Amino acid sequence: MAETVAVTAPASESSLVEAAAAVAPEVRALAAEAQRLGRLPDETIRLLDEAGLHKVLAPRSRGGHQASIETFNGVMEELGKACGSTAWVASIYNGNMYMLTAFSEAANDEVYANEYPKLAQSFTPNGQAIPADGGYRLSGTWRFCSGQHHAQWAIFLSLILDGDKAPEPAMFLVPKQDCTVADDWQVSGLTGTGSNTISVNDKFVPAHRVVRPAAPELGQPPSADFADPFFQIPTIPLFIAGSVGAPLGLAGEALSLFRERIHKRGITYTSYTRAADAPITHFQLSEACMKFDEARFHAQRAAQTAMKLTDGPLDLEERVRIRGDLAWTVNLCREVVDIAQRASGASAIHLKDPLQRIVRDIQALSVHAFLVHSTSAELYGRVLAGLEPGTDLL
Repeated sequence: MAETVAVTAPASESSLVEAAAAVAPEVRALAAEAQRLGRLPDETIRLLDEAGLHKVLAPRSRGGHQASIETFNGVMEELGKACGSTAWVASIYNGNMYMLTAFSEAANDEVYANEYPKLAQSFTPNGQAIPADGGYRLSGTWRFCSGQHHAQWAIFLSLILDGDKAPEPAMFLVPKQDCTVADDWQVSGLTGTGSNTISVNDKFVPAHRVVRPAAPELGQPPSADFADPFFQIPTIPLFIAGSVGAPLGLAGEALSLFRERIHKRGITYTSYTRAADAPITHFQLSEACMKFDEARFHAQRAAQTAMKLTDGPLDLEERVRIRGDLAWTVNLCREVVDIAQRASGASAIHLKDPLQRIVRDIQALSVHAFLVHSTSAELYGRVLAGLEPGTDLL
């Protein structure tokens, strides 16, 4: 087993949010380069690594901060103000370090052999694994693998096919060198996330790098950190509750830009030489700020509810509400950005204007399968009506 790193908890979790705010100006300056590259620049990754923002949710025993989900979202919100793509990739990296605790000590040792470990992942079971001596032969293709460019490893959800037995889902930890990355990330929003498609073709995965949730007694013992109540939050509610930082950051930055501009520009074809003097601006600003406050409420409730899972299971309605809170957070953030865009005039469509990137990024986030409003809002309503949720992804 690799030697664990002895660390002390930060003086306050707010210091992590302050660290994110401190690197934000440099991250913002690199946002256009991320858009051009279709991935995060190496310099952005260096800034995150040196600030310790790749290990916000990682175990303290491994040199991580083991911070609360609310603090984690605060960190991602600060990054999201600077660059939506950076915030999204950083949230993926951190969530995956949390998920790694479900794997064996041996698997953790391999990942942590890198000074700044990073993992990509996909929850879609698009792979097939055939039992082999000491492990499995894995093949499959997974889309939307955010942050794959700088990741050394990837976690893929796949189905184990073993003769006449029913297919069994399992998570497979695969080194990046065993993967093939497609050049297919040409998109309109979150362009800097590098969410390319990854394929694996008949690669051997040893048993110690496999987690079989349906039959944990048949797999390898998880890491010692897995026994810590902090790491008992299931994967789906963790990622759902931890997805709100980026949209909050984007909406907050759009709102800040809007408030700055109303004192610098008029409203064309009217008598208003300053938008700040126009009643319509007062209405728009009030509406945007109220929607942003509502979004923050839902984000905080989602995080607080997910953290309750460290004490044990939740009732179905409360657990499903985490997805409902995420849906409303993202929907309200998109509405805030939409108000700012409509109120900013034609000059905001220039590529040099940061608002145009914010608009495209929030649009991309809001159609993510877990973040799309209609699906999760309908799901919550079904459960409130006394029906079964119809999905296990809760």
